Amino acid sequence: MIIGFDHTSFTVEDVDRAVRFWTESLGFERSEIVIREGDWPERVTGVGGAKLKIAHVFGYGQHVEFVEYLEPVTKSEAVALSPNVIGVAHVALVVDDVMRTSDTLLQAGAKWQGQPADVVVDSVLKGRAAYIRDPNGIIIELWEPVAHCNEIEN
Repeated sequence: MIIGFDHTSFTVEDVDRAVRFWTESLGFERSEIVIREGDWPERVTGVGGAKLKIAHVFGYGQHVEFVEYLEPVTKSEAVALSPNVIGVAHVALVVDDVMRTSDTLLQAGAKWQGQPADVVVDSVLKGRAAYIRDPNGIIIELWEPVAHCNEIEN
């Protein structure tokens, strides 16, 4: 029986870069960065010889984990999977201004995934949204609820 939800985890190329972005740009708090190796990481992940560099960040009622595989290292050309690929996920953050927040995150190394848009359902403005990618390629949806939207941009 499930008794709770603990965290969301992402495999990243560079844990230190992920922690910097999520703490300095998104306001999360970090815990200690640790190395895990031996029997249990290998057994849990199903990756032989797994040596992991792990960090946890906390904020806004959420717990996010970043895992960098130090061994075995599987480097291939970084491919940013499109949001419509089965299994691709994103994190949604509520913001007070999609454009201002996007500008701040882009200056910190994020990149656009799509472009900002008003979310209109049945002719009613529900809010604004934008998808960006953090420096490790994690998709972050910035969601500005209608209460924070000023004017509808055409």
